[in-house]
Amino acid sequence: MNIIKAIVLALLPFMLPACSPAVPEGETAQIPYDSLRNGDIVFRRGCSYTSYIVLANDDNHDYSHIGIVQKSDSGWCVIHSVNDEPDHPTDFDRVKIEKIERFFSPSRATKGEIMHSWLNDSVASIISQQAIQLLKDSVRFDASFNTEEHSELYCTEFIYFLYKNIGEDITEGRRTPVGILCFPNEMIFPSDIYKNKRLKSFCKF
Repeated sequence: MNIIKAIVLALLPFMLPACSPAVPEGETAQIPYDSLRNGDIVFRRGCSYTSYIVLANDDNHDYSHIGIVQKSDSGWCVIHSVNDEPDHPTDFDRVKIEKIERFFSPSRATKGEIMHSWLNDSVASIISQQAIQLLKDSVRFDASFNTEEHSELYCTEFIYFLYKNIGEDITEGRRTPVGILCFPNEMIFPSDIYKNKRLKSFCKF
């Protein structure tokens, strides 16, 4: 058995209460489409194995996953690096894009929040183009969670990397210690980005 799954199964009885959906099954989150901007940061609390590991190691924080908002021809979407969410049977864990409604669907999110970035539109556009390029390159999800090497990217590292390339440290140097075998000593958790006071929340559900 995968060691991550084994750890999660041991912790599962303590985490089940956190798995009720943010909105009832069959409904969608009330997303303020008119207020969305390219480059907005989205947070969710999920029920995947990786989400459980994050939540188990991050006391008093609501979110386990993160992405960036992008307007496409089909509407508002989220670009994010994710594991265990294949689009088809032969898919692999990677940077992907999906409709924002799917990102926050009841099967994937028990809580959600959208935050405006402090970046102006021109700089946000640069970040958007970088995110789209990583998507086109099918950059893989970093299952080793190595923050120092960026050929593969885990979810928060993906956002950190985009901002790092424009000379901004969205984490402001924060890292979270991880006390689990086979993981790095510290990682970037969603809370390390969430605590950046230049991000402004405008929607929670």
